[in-house]
Amino acid sequence: MVTRSEPAYVWDFCGGHLALDFTNTVGDRGGTADEHFNVYGDVVSWAEARGVIRHAEARRLGEEAARRPGAARDALAAVLALREALYRVIGAASIGRKPSSADLATINTEVGAAFSRAHLKVEAEGLSLAFEPAGRSTLAAVVLDPIIRAAVDLLTTDALARVRRCADHSCAWLFLDTTRSGTRRWCDMKECGNRNKVRRFRDAKAQKNRKGLLN
Repeated sequence: MVTRSEPAYVWDFCGGHLALDFTNTVGDRGGTADEHFNVYGDVVSWAEARGVIRHAEARRLGEEAARRPGAARDALAAVLALREALYRVIGAASIGRKPSSADLATINTEVGAAFSRAHLKVEAEGLSLAFEPAGRSTLAAVVLDPIIRAAVDLLTTDALARVRRCADHSCAWLFLDTTRSGTRRWCDMKECGNRNKVRRFRDAKAQKNRKGLLN
């Protein structure tokens, strides 16, 4: 059984990309941050919901974490460190800024491990890049390896130019803008878009009332 810190919280995948959805596991990044990875079970729950791991693997990880609480805490720390480094590097690279060397070092440590058993595999439709288990026993590796591979693909292809930061400054989530015009502003129109629409309406109404008092 996977124990979560917030059983009622529903994971949000509006980022449109695995690496971005991973960075978006903190609510209100631009304001008072609301952490959703509080225990290792939260990471496993998110990974299963996002399709990174299957239910059987999630159950196995939950059982192993219960037997090895120290290892679970270490895994959580590794996940959080990588998530924050990815958020900063993707955010910087998407607007043409140079990422910090410290963040790149954090990511590159995982890159080396995630691609250590990569090989070309013959498929019916052609060749594909496949990965054999690298024998890493850490509780973090099972979740982080697929995320790292997705992040590398994002950072080294034209898709990076489509990464946006939510225009709601209190949100600050990252998302992949797949619209034809490339002008999407909100990570989620129903949430951040509507919230800002209401905010603008209230500000306009308040301004109108102030003008009325002055006249």
